[in-house]
Amino acid sequence: MKAVQIGHVSDDSSGIELVEIPVPEPGPGQVRVRMLKAAIHPSDLNYMSGEYRRAIERLIWNYGESQAAFDPARTKMHPELPCIPGGEGVGVVDACGDGVDPKQWMGQRVGLTAGPPVGTWQEYVIAAPQQLSPVPKALSDEQGALMMLNPLTALVMSRHVLHAGEGHWLLMSAGASAVSRLVAALGRHYGFRTISLVRTEAPSDGNQDLLGDVVVNTSQQDLRESVKRVTDGRGVDFALDCVGGELAEQMVACLTEGGKMLLYGTLGGASMELYSRDLMMTNATIGGFYLPGWLAMQSLDKLGGVIAELGELSATGIFTVPIEALYPMSQVVEAVSASRKVGRSGKILLDFST
Repeated sequence: MKAVQIGHVSDDSSGIELVEIPVPEPGPGQVRVRMLKAAIHPSDLNYMSGEYRRAIERLIWNYGESQAAFDPARTKMHPELPCIPGGEGVGVVDACGDGVDPKQWMGQRVGLTAGPPVGTWQEYVIAAPQQLSPVPKALSDEQGALMMLNPLTALVMSRHVLHAGEGHWLLMSAGASAVSRLVAALGRHYGFRTISLVRTEAPSDGNQDLLGDVVVNTSQQDLRESVKRVTDGRGVDFALDCVGGELAEQMVACLTEGGKMLLYGTLGGASMELYSRDLMMTNATIGGFYLPGWLAMQSLDKLGGVIAELGELSATGIFTVPIEALYPMSQVVEAVSASRKVGRSGKILLDFST
C-alpha cells in the first residue's frame, strides 16, 4: 500500500516521501480502517518543520533528556523519523482483530483520530476502537474527515476552558480559519458573541456568514479602537489566539476586567512581548491550550460528556467546514503547499479514492 512519510525535517516539502509499505493486519483489540479522505492540519505541518520538537524540548521535564516527550510522565514521546503524519480522517473498517466485535465495526464508516508515528496519511490505518467515531449518514466523506480535531478544539476551548456563554464577547485571531469559524458557530448556538480578526478583505468564497458576529480587518482597521467600539468600551471577556507575535500583544490589551486569553498556535511567531501591567491592572490571565494534553488530564466521565456533546452538535450540521480542494496521494507535495497558502478559502484534504 501507499503511505506518506516525513523523511527529514524541513521548512518546505522536501522531507515528504511517498512510499510503498505492507498492508498492516490488526492485532488484538484493534481494527483496520481503509482510508477515504484525510485532513491536512497545521499540526501536521508542525511535525514536518520540527516545530513541535523544538517547542517541547523547552519543557522542564525534557531538560537534559535525549528524547523529548509531550507529557511529564513521558508516556507520549515525540516520534522519530521517518514517520507517517495525519491527525484525522475518514474511512471504512475492513478488518477486526481478536476482542473487537465485528458486528459493531465491520463496514462502519468512521471518523478517525491518529497522528505520528502512525497517522492517517496512508491507505490503511490500524487503530483502537477508542480512536473511532461513527460518521452520521448526513455527513459527506469530506466533512467526516474533519469531524473530530477542529470541532473538539473549538468546543473545549470556548465552552469547557473559557466557559463562554450568553452575553460574553470572544475575540479570535485567524478569523477565517477552520477553528475560528467553528467557534463562531458555537457562539451563535450558545449565545456568546464573537469578533473575527482577518488580514484581508472578508473571504469572497460565499462563506462570510461563517465568520464571527463582527469582522475586523487588521490591515485596515485599528484593533483596539474596533474592539472598544463594538463592546461599548468594555473590552472582550475572552480571546483565542493561534497567531502570536505582535497581534497577540494587541489582543491582550483588548481584554476586559478579569478577562482570559488562550494561546493555541504560533502561525505568526513563537514569541510575543508581554506588558505585565496589561494583565495586572485588569486582573486578566493568559493560558496555553494543547488539545491532546487537555484530553489526557480529564476523567473518563468528563471525556464521555464532551464527546457526547460533540456528537450531538455534529448531528445538527453546526460543524460544517468549507473545503477548498482535494488532492490524490500522488500530489501530496502540492496538497501540503496548498495548505500553507495564506488566505485559503477552506481546508485541504487528501483523497485516497483517486
